[in-house]
Amino acid sequence: MDAGELKGRKVLVTGASGFIGRRLVAGLVKAEAEVTALGRTRHSAASLSGAPVRFVQGSLSDAAAVRAAVAGQDVIFNLAYDFRQSATANIAAFETLLSAVEAEGRARIIHTSSIVVYDDWPNGSVSESASMDRPGGSPYRRAKIAMERRLMAGKRPAAILQPTIVWGAGSSLWTDGFAEGLLAGAVVVPEPEGLCQGVYVEDVVQACLAAASLPDLGRERLIINGPEAFPWSALLQGYARHLGRGAVRFAPARDLAPPVAYSQMTAVEESDAQPSLAARISAIGRGMLGHQRFEALVRMAKRRLKHGGEMRPDPHLYELMVAKGSCPSDAARARLGYAPAYDLERGLSDLAPYLQRLTR
Repeated sequence: MDAGELKGRKVLVTGASGFIGRRLVAGLVKAEAEVTALGRTRHSAASLSGAPVRFVQGSLSDAAAVRAAVAGQDVIFNLAYDFRQSATANIAAFETLLSAVEAEGRARIIHTSSIVVYDDWPNGSVSESASMDRPGGSPYRRAKIAMERRLMAGKRPAAILQPTIVWGAGSSLWTDGFAEGLLAGAVVVPEPEGLCQGVYVEDVVQACLAAASLPDLGRERLIINGPEAFPWSALLQGYARHLGRGAVRFAPARDLAPPVAYSQMTAVEESDAQPSLAARISAIGRGMLGHQRFEALVRMAKRRLKHGGEMRPDPHLYELMVAKGSCPSDAARARLGYAPAYDLERGLSDLAPYLQRLTR
């Protein structure tokens, strides 16, 4: 589907200052859409400075700001999820947005969910018809499932995009975190290792634009993955090559495996507690300094503290690093004409200047 079909259309982006959001805004501006962004702080607006974007300040829990942002829009791109808030708070904010969209009765919704909603992720063969009924899991997973079900039972056309592991410049988990581990010394990979079901951020943007242009959109789920899976060590070694430092070390998987008690815990419901003290400090810091300046300070502090060390996988990362499941994007290819363009090498090449800047 041609993104040129968005020319002149009014679109709202929530989470516009985030990792995926900034790139989506750039893609929408290139497509000559009329872009509105909803953001909590003046720093959100500053991150979009220079772009022809209307900015509405307010959170998704602010019903008046949400109504003002939604009014007159043709497409709502919902990328917002606040990890500093509880899952319950995120679901309530999502309901505020969806209620405003339904009351307006005009826009279609392009909602970014996650592959984690499926019971068989990351070890099974996952498709859009797979079960999401397993109880428990992380509050994030439960929130994403609740949002999907609300959309599927809702009144507006909706494309629910379910990306796998989204990597690229600014991905705090899958790029920045690994880069800091390499700059501090090394990242440890379990052996035998599994495959990374990774999708480069620009391919996720491509899927968002295609879904917004689909003429006969109903209410449907679409898995968004990269061209092919790749070994975790290949991703990490590519990072190290462009960083000019850092080692990738292997250790027997049995030595890195989490305790049995932990694996049993993941089958039951994890607490949807209020954000931790660290998360609250993070929220204050981002509010005062802006997201990018705050993250730069955090990276600098981590590098000084961890120099000469190694990053070993926590239980969640270990599960991903040994998994060999699959989640093809066949439905997205058929419905959207989705054709992921960034394999591992092209993504690393595109990312190289960013990684090199992290060393300064």
